[in-house]
Amino acid sequence: MFSRSFSSVILVLCFLFCLTACGQKKQDVNTRPITQLYENEKQLDYPSMPQYYIEGYQSGCYYELYVNGIMVFKHYENVGLSNHAVPINDDILKSGLQEVTIKLFPLGEIEDENYTTIDPDDSFRLKIFSRDKLKPYKAFDYDFLQEHKVDIKTSVPYFEETITFNVEVPYTLEGWSNSQVLTDMDQDVLEQEILAFYENYATIINTQDEKAWVELIETREKEYFKAVFYNDNNDEELKARIEDFTVTFDSDFQEKFPLDNYEMLFSKDGKTVTLKSTEHRGRSPLNYGIEIIKNEQSYKYKRNRYLFLHKPKGSNKLEIIR
Repeated sequence: MFSRSFSSVILVLCFLFCLTACGQKKQDVNTRPITQLYENEKQLDYPSMPQYYIEGYQSGCYYELYVNGIMVFKHYENVGLSNHAVPINDDILKSGLQEVTIKLFPLGEIEDENYTTIDPDDSFRLKIFSRDKLKPYKAFDYDFLQEHKVDIKTSVPYFEETITFNVEVPYTLEGWSNSQVLTDMDQDVLEQEILAFYENYATIINTQDEKAWVELIETREKEYFKAVFYNDNNDEELKARIEDFTVTFDSDFQEKFPLDNYEMLFSKDGKTVTLKSTEHRGRSPLNYGIEIIKNEQSYKYKRNRYLFLHKPKGSNKLEIIR
């Protein structure tokens, strides 16, 4: 899974313009399985369409943010961030009380200094806000705003805090609400099922089987489309999301990489699980190759994806839910 990064539309669109303009192999967008996934959904007509976002500001630490148990953002670079508000509607299954978990980590070794604790002079501030998709955008004009500042009283090797906030949304998502509790299962058996799922996912990417990939992510994407974009096919961020996905299947560079060493990461209710790398902080252990052609030069990258899995009620099969 990915820590989702469609938060800065301008940056994403500029990047994707470069991809489009530099000769990347492309199929007809309108007939692709990825595009058809969204085209088949009915347009929504709500009197209001709130879009909720989350944003963090840190000094002296790294962090991860979770909404209702799903990682939505991570920051593991020793630089500041701006304009990185992340949409979180797809992790809000229905109106009411929601949970945000803040996890803070020490910086580790930087320029011959080893920072092993979170200290009182470190800081973290969280902002959650919403805007109505149907209203014109105005800077710093929010329909909902909640801010929270972490209070670190003593030096600790790790800091975690969970806060709540209330929302009103016009939709209901099933998500993982009726899923089985994975932590109740035989963990060795579950781990082997997860590894088999990751292997199959990596093979589908490596063979560029776009249709099979769409079948794997269909539930996640339809809920994302409904909750974040309100089934609006003209949303510019949706177009950027589709373009980002299709780059993988248009690449001339296909390579499977072995999984990093990992740990299993469960949501608080035990209904979802993902693998988290223990070799590279904040990253998924799943990597695959993509190629980007820019200015007639080939650039090959490892792309990293988080997969949040669940087992629907009555099923013994793992599926991607986020």
